Amino acid sequence: MNNLFKVIVFLFWMAIIAVFFKYQLYIDGVGKITGFLESYPKYSALLFLIIASFRIFTFVPCTVFIIVSGILFDPVKAFILVTIANLLSEILLFLFVKVTIGMGYQENIINKYPKIYSLIQNNSVKILALGVSSPVVPSDVVCFFSALTGMSFSKYALTIFIADTPVILLYTFLGISTKYSVYVFIATLIIIILVSYINYRRWNSKINLNKDVEGR
Repeated sequence: MNNLFKVIVFLFWMAIIAVFFKYQLYIDGVGKITGFLESYPKYSALLFLIIASFRIFTFVPCTVFIIVSGILFDPVKAFILVTIANLLSEILLFLFVKVTIGMGYQENIINKYPKIYSLIQNNSVKILALGVSSPVVPSDVVCFFSALTGMSFSKYALTIFIADTPVILLYTFLGISTKYSVYVFIATLIIIILVSYINYRRWNSKINLNKDVEGR
């Protein structure tokens, strides 16, 4: 039964990928997803929430859906939808890892990427927070390894919500600012760049510190 469940989950994942390839959503994804949602105005928010929540299985970055939400919805609604969808997406990744990846596969992954695993295991909350709040860090990869380390679900979800929500708010505000003032847009963009740079420096310091410890 366990193996059957894993097969069903895998086939469901492949079906989602097939739909994205069939409708060429990897090419001009913003335009096509926006066009699709505009075709169903009454259900656009619900459909957006579903599609954006499953983005983790389609390898589509969250930025795409931030842009789409900014086009379709008012600022407050866009922010709420993206925040919920991104949290659900990372939760689905957590559950997917827990129910599909057995200990044998887990050990193989850990042995293949021992430094990344060790880094996240020793600084689980800090690394997860930095990973999801920085656009230059592969956040989904960090979330994947965080799930492997045995981090509790509540700590995982709460860390993502607290760390990622301000970043989503900044990006949402960046999209809104284009409609009002170029000066506000530039100021918001500078803030995002500064935040990204600070997080990147903190990420590198964690990695370098971990290397120094391993070297000793």
